[in-house]
Formats: sequence, C-alpha cells, structure tokens
Amino acid sequence: MKRFQYNLQSVLEYKQSVLDDLKEQYAIRLKFVDEKKQQIANLRAKADALNVEFDGIKQQGAAIEKFLMYSNMIDNLDKQVELEKEALKILQANADKKKEEVIAANIDVNKFEKLKEKKQEIYKAQERKDNEAFIDEFVNNQQNSVVRSA
Repeated sequence: MKRFQYNLQSVLEYKQSVLDDLKEQYAIRLKFVDEKKQQIANLRAKADALNVEFDGIKQQGAAIEKFLMYSNMIDNLDKQVELEKEALKILQANADKKKEEVIAANIDVNKFEKLKEKKQEIYKAQERKDNEAFIDEFVNNQQNSVVRSA
C-alpha cells in the first residue's frame, strides 16, 4: 500500500510560514515596546536625578536663573515622558493587533493539523483493514490448497 499523503500539505506549509512570519513581526513589535519602555525609564531616571540635584541647589541657595533652568529642564523631561507614553500606547496597540493576527493564524494552522491527524487515522484504519483482509484471504487460500491436496 502506498505511503500516507496529505492532500492539503502545501496549504498547511503555507499557513505555517504565514504564522512564522507573523510571529517574527510580533516579536519585532514587542522589541519596540520594550525599547520604548526603557526609553521612558531612562527619561524618568534623568528627571529624578535632576530633582535630587535641584533639591540640593534649593538647600544651598542659588540665583533665580539657576532655579528656572532646573525647573524648565524638569518640565521638559516630564513633557517628553508624556510624549513617549503616547508613543508607547501606539506601539502597544500595534503589538496587540499583531498578537491577534498570530492567534488567528495559529488557530488556522491547528485546524489543518487536526484535519491531517484525522486523515492519517482514517488512512491507518483503512491500512489495518486491508492488511486484515489480505491475511484472511491468504489463510483462506492456504486452507483451500490444504483441502485440495487432501
């Protein structure tokens, strides 16, 4: 009997390659999200360091221009953090959208894999039946030749 051949194998392989591509795209988007989070954390760390430095200057006393300079730098960093948070929301939304695509593609691939498994089980069952029929026929032929020779 010939070997099992899944007639939708090329479709399954195509769906699998689409899934792999989507997973790569999702990983890239997650990398962008992580980089943006790190960028925000760095900006916050700079703002915190400036706040500590500004508190020290307040304690020592300094010219009003220096106070204004620190205040402006801290405000600018806070604004930059807010802008980066908005960019992070967009990046996260893009990553979430790609994740949904990955899930849908994964479901699609699983459908074809389950169908392949079912077809393979049917094939194996038919193969067993054919083997049993062959054995039965062989035994009957052997019995008939024994009866004829007796």
